[in-house]
Amino acid sequence: MSLNIQDPSYDKSKYLHEALISACVGKKIGGGAYAFASKDGIELLLEDENFKEFLKNGSFLLIIGMDDITNIYSINTIKRLLERYEGHLKVKAYIHNSKGSIFHPKYSWFANDTEGVYIVGSGNLTQKGMRQNREVYTIVKCQKEEKDEVISEWKDWVEHSKPFLFDINEDIVKEYAIHNTHRMKTIIDFQKKIGKNAEVEYFIKYLEILNGQPKDKKYISSSNQKNTVKPEEENEVVIYDEGFDIDLSYWTIDLKKEVLIAEIPKSGTRWQQVNFDKKSFEEFFGATCGENGVYRILLRNMKRSGVLGDIEVRPSVSVSSQNYRFELDAAKGIDYPSGRERPLGIFVKVSPRDFLYELVMPEDKEYKDCISILDSKEPYSVNRMRRVRFLCQEIYERTSRLALWKRLDV
Repeated sequence: MSLNIQDPSYDKSKYLHEALISACVGKKIGGGAYAFASKDGIELLLEDENFKEFLKNGSFLLIIGMDDITNIYSINTIKRLLERYEGHLKVKAYIHNSKGSIFHPKYSWFANDTEGVYIVGSGNLTQKGMRQNREVYTIVKCQKEEKDEVISEWKDWVEHSKPFLFDINEDIVKEYAIHNTHRMKTIIDFQKKIGKNAEVEYFIKYLEILNGQPKDKKYISSSNQKNTVKPEEENEVVIYDEGFDIDLSYWTIDLKKEVLIAEIPKSGTRWQQVNFDKKSFEEFFGATCGENGVYRILLRNMKRSGVLGDIEVRPSVSVSSQNYRFELDAAKGIDYPSGRERPLGIFVKVSPRDFLYELVMPEDKEYKDCISILDSKEPYSVNRMRRVRFLCQEIYERTSRLALWKRLDV
């Protein structure tokens, strides 16, 4: 048994995300129950290469709570993945009719014929829960007898819980998801407005929605029999934006964050596979040379328009040629510049292995600002790429045109 601490301010932080995708390797069956599930959290686990490999011949039952956070984007993501993993992934929504009680578990287990592992802790199936929040979790490895006991207890509880387990496509699940979506939007709107002398009436409305529950509680009868009721007409939200994404606030930076300005080498025709020096690879990105695929580096591109790109999950890769590299989606489809000028990657450390970045090309107006900072620290070299680390506060005023600063938490 091991105790693991996840803390983005702690250099030895051990991510729940990485523990889960390591635990499924070599296993055949598994299950998990989580109170909250977000779109990003679901994708981080279920779309990871390790998990895909596990589900090729394995099976996993995921049970998610609908009391609070799980919204329409979570449900739509699950529907898409159910189609992809048809027959290997099953997902149920847990909806109960208990007052003064919520569905609150956070654990997973995986097993094969001879051994198993279960992970129990405080982190939910959200990106924050698996990588950002201060969480504690335990990894317990067990041999056949204890493994069989864990599976038996899980099956008994699932059987007991059947009256509260609903298929993702049922109306009651959609109704709860829509309620949670609008509830979250109201909270975000209030948080934005509170600094502008929010009216008392608005605050009262916020509290009512915060504490309210959808009408669907009546869909579960006291006799524990499920009823299918067509939901009332709703104003379903169709735009996925920051107002509905509980994980997006994770991708913010402050002036005390560390930043790396790196010249990007050509490296043949696929220069989006960016090579780094060993020091940057280990000390800045938090990878470990020689341990390919053990860690997951999260990258997210900040576009010049102010829109964040999709999360890029990158296993750390080091090869015998002493190249240490990650692939950048932002560089795909772009020709490498001719002449002496090189593309720049501006990476800001959000937490030990999670990074916002911006790709700056020689023709961009921000390029000269960044180059002047590099020149002040290290002269240009034909044979060596410059990779210089700063604190954001050291370069903020001199690079004010970077789109990255749109994610600055003031």
